[in-house]
Amino acid sequence: MALFRRSAAGLAALADQGSVAEVMFTQTLHHYGIGISPSERRSWERSIPVLARDLVDAGLGDVEVLLEHRLPLSSRRVDAILAGQHPVTGRRSYVIVELKQWS
Repeated sequence: MALFRRSAAGLAALADQGSVAEVMFTQTLHHYGIGISPSERRSWERSIPVLARDLVDAGLGDVEVLLEHRLPLSSRRVDAILAGQHPVTGRRSYVIVELKQWS
């Protein structure tokens, strides 16, 4: 189950409003009943808007972005899954993205 799901264009629009981390925080409380660390929130604020804008800039605004997807039979989560249609074959395509914050 993904914590948050939206098209890349919709996610970029939300990021432009500066409310991605706030929505993610609210969803975490709602779905898991827990808060998040300040470092995780900061990571969301920095990395998710960049991912969304890069996808839109690459012409992939219709790609679905599933954020913080919990893996089956585990407490681990994947940062982002991109779901869309392959431009050449027309088949469903998925890409798992692990976002990293280096200091």
